[in-house]
Amino acid sequence: MKKWQKFFLGLLILVYIFVLSMSIWPEVITVIYCLFVKIFGISHINQHDFLSIAQIGLLVVTVLILLIVLLIPTQKKGILLEKNKQGILSLSNEGVISFVNTRLSGHGLSNIKVNFKNTKRLNYFDITADSLYKNHVVTQLPQIKQSLISEIKELLSGIDDKKIKINIKVHQQRSSSAHKKKTTRVV
Repeated sequence: MKKWQKFFLGLLILVYIFVLSMSIWPEVITVIYCLFVKIFGISHINQHDFLSIAQIGLLVVTVLILLIVLLIPTQKKGILLEKNKQGILSLSNEGVISFVNTRLSGHGLSNIKVNFKNTKRLNYFDITADSLYKNHVVTQLPQIKQSLISEIKELLSGIDDKKIKINIKVHQQRSSSAHKKKTTRVV
């Protein structure tokens, strides 16, 4: 789970605890009401209206989170090749990533990093690589992309008829002398 997701869920749980404690122990509402009056000077808010607004807000947030969870596509851990009484045979996502790495290594690319998202309707590849001859490789990117798509379709022929989307980014690789730290020289 990512840090922002943990933070958001922790904050949401704290709000739930706060509103539920107000619902269970109504004395908490009067204490909070007195605190709001002292801090903000607002005395025209009804305590029951405050509780109703807080509960309706939590209901709306809960429904939104439910819709987000239901509508985000789940990522599969592998591509199903065969399923029968003896078991399941599948090609893992790491295997597909390794296949893509080996296919791209012959095109003058190095430091190839492949992110693969395998969902119900789409196989998405986000590829970043370095090249010493960036301009030459960039002109060949459409052919590299088409050949990679056809090789992936051949690998998954008859098994997986999902749409394949590929995004390739090529960076200029620095020579080893560029990595050396420059130091000042005293004469």
